[in-house]
Amino acid sequence: MQKTGGPQRVVRVFGVGVLAVSLLVGFGSVASNAEDVPDLAAATPTPTASTPAPEATEETADPDTTTETPDPTVKAADNPYGTNYPVTLETNFARPYKAISSPSNSDFSQLNDLERIIRGSYKDPRTGKVRPSSVRKSNSVFMSISRMENSYRVGRELIRAAKAGVKVRVIHGKASQSKESRALQRALDKSSLRDSNFKICSKGKSLACLSGLNGAIMHSKILLVSNTFTRDNKPAKAAIWSGSANLGGPSGERTYNNGLTVYNDKKLWYETRQMWDDMYAERNVGNNYLRYIDKNATRYGITESDRTKFGYTKADPNYGMFYSNLANVTIYATPILATPTNGKDPVLNLLNRVVPDDQCRIRLQENRFKYRRIAVAQKLVQLADQGCKVSIVGFEDDLKVNRIAHCQQYIRVCRPILDVFKTASRRIEAAWAKPHDKTILVEAKLKKNRLNPEEVAIDGTKYNDWPNDGIRTKMVQAGSAALTGSNLVVSDEITTETIDPAVYEDYLQHWKAILKSNEYHSYPY
Repeated sequence: MQKTGGPQRVVRVFGVGVLAVSLLVGFGSVASNAEDVPDLAAATPTPTASTPAPEATEETADPDTTTETPDPTVKAADNPYGTNYPVTLETNFARPYKAISSPSNSDFSQLNDLERIIRGSYKDPRTGKVRPSSVRKSNSVFMSISRMENSYRVGRELIRAAKAGVKVRVIHGKASQSKESRALQRALDKSSLRDSNFKICSKGKSLACLSGLNGAIMHSKILLVSNTFTRDNKPAKAAIWSGSANLGGPSGERTYNNGLTVYNDKKLWYETRQMWDDMYAERNVGNNYLRYIDKNATRYGITESDRTKFGYTKADPNYGMFYSNLANVTIYATPILATPTNGKDPVLNLLNRVVPDDQCRIRLQENRFKYRRIAVAQKLVQLADQGCKVSIVGFEDDLKVNRIAHCQQYIRVCRPILDVFKTASRRIEAAWAKPHDKTILVEAKLKKNRLNPEEVAIDGTKYNDWPNDGIRTKMVQAGSAALTGSNLVVSDEITTETIDPAVYEDYLQHWKAILKSNEYHSYPY
């Protein structure tokens, strides 16, 4: 592995061993908004039968359809899209020193990066010129966003891409429409544009795309671009971004946020593109999307020939989540019918893998931590009692309306969670600031991943070979899903995991940065 282009870019060169896996992403909301809704009833809904998948309403855009002059400066081994396209990971963050109180405190870093990825679909950053018409017309941009009030930054690039002839599709949550989202909808739905569309999902009492459950919302934050450029202007295919940020000012610009972009990984591209098609088509997946994916695994996978040629561990997502040993990334999509005891909660799954000792370190940077996830708090206490150092930074609620909707106190770590923390023999550190992140960082020995048996350690070692002692690992879990009951079980969410050491270091610096932010204060409980 080679890391280039500054502290936030990782380039993987294939042929150096099998690498591995997983990352999570969560989301809560910040100012008063429709997304800040109470958790749903505790009763677990009855699963509905998976239905055969209808014909996709959107064809799976294949980055192979666009070709340009190879970049002679790239000297990589064999890769899914050729030697000029090494599998690459990039992190991006928003870190305002002051947050939410004023637009003047905004940090546009993450939204700028999203604009850059979209802009690469129609403009070459190396020359500043518009890309050839054949490239633009064969290119595609697919995005899902939860909300975008007070935001024009990313929407304007989506419009420019559509005007340039790029195929553009946007999914937006019905629960959180705004004048900005309606303006973007009008712009993309104009008949004068070649191929663009803005969709709002709604399935009866559900406001989600995948989940049909009462009260569910579409909360995934995804950007897929079939042909673009990396941050250091290298041509890239199959760009997949997921993260915690909305596009609006109160969230995307004025609170801490994180994201991860994967380039040039063919297997992850086909899997996530099919997932996006499922959302766009509002598939009837019941309340267990992992099971639905598993039953229809071949529709999401690559060919067996490509699996063998490029060294993937499996061609299809046989366990319901999307995993690439080349990118070292796992993606979980909800709804997943998780409970504290059935092993499907990615957060508890990660914490249950930890072998505690005096070197174990767990950091949580969370927008919300509500009482229906009390099993997570109990597990953190158990790990703290056994030697792990555990710390959490939660969101500080300035607005009374949000305090009423959430934890009825200034910190969005609810009182029942804090009461559990009090029982730890080794104090769990708590603080508040302005994180919109849904991130857990773990440095510990980890046992095998029961949700993803494919996963291997960073050196290619199988976790199953170390059933008792575990393997010393640095893990990032991030995404769109906050630590609430509804965000885990009901709504459309994305959770990601990775054990890439360079990505972990970037997220650790993100953690250290919030400790220095203006709003950071220890919270006595």
